[in-house]
Amino acid sequence: MSVERENLDDQLRRCLCIGIDLDMTLIDTRAATAHALRRVNERHGFGIDVEAVVSNLGPPLKQELSRWVAAESLDEAVRCFREYFLTEGLSHLTPLPGALLLASLLRDGDRRLVVITSRIPPIATACLKACGLEVSAIAGNVAGREKGPAIKAHSAAVYVGDHTLDMAGAQEANVPGIGVTTGSHTSADLRAAGATWVVDSLERLATAFA
Repeated sequence: MSVERENLDDQLRRCLCIGIDLDMTLIDTRAATAHALRRVNERHGFGIDVEAVVSNLGPPLKQELSRWVAAESLDEAVRCFREYFLTEGLSHLTPLPGALLLASLLRDGDRRLVVITSRIPPIATACLKACGLEVSAIAGNVAGREKGPAIKAHSAAVYVGDHTLDMAGAQEANVPGIGVTTGSHTSADLRAAGATWVVDSLERLATAFA
């Protein structure tokens, strides 16, 4: 066992609360997001590049859509996206490998799992419910370094995420960032962004609590 693995396992065993990202960390939201964006394009003819958005889940949606949607139409585009995501997209969601096991092990061990995400709370809640994931709390509508105060407020000892922005949030909160390569960023990307550890799935984290 490597020194890094020993350090990660030891750190996790001491954690009473873990902060975690939603999109592409706990749940694969790509198909649901793509479906909702295509419906928005059909309704308004915006020409949003669906693949470009889906390949970089993590930044605030409004910020991403501003690349294709005029400022005066942004709020309507976001509203329509959320409508289609909630009414048609949820059936396209799947929990990522190890997500259900990790949540169950933490709950059974009287530890807390807190979702801190750029999604607004109602959508985050619906995503978790659709995938059968039970968490202790949700802090929504925050991205990048904005996640720092939420991580601190919930006393999360580490923050887990797939995006370089998630590592920025961990740094802002002054806690170790654990990168997971289930999203669009490589191990090198996540380490360059400040990740203390990088794993290939949540199954690896669950082994510390099994």
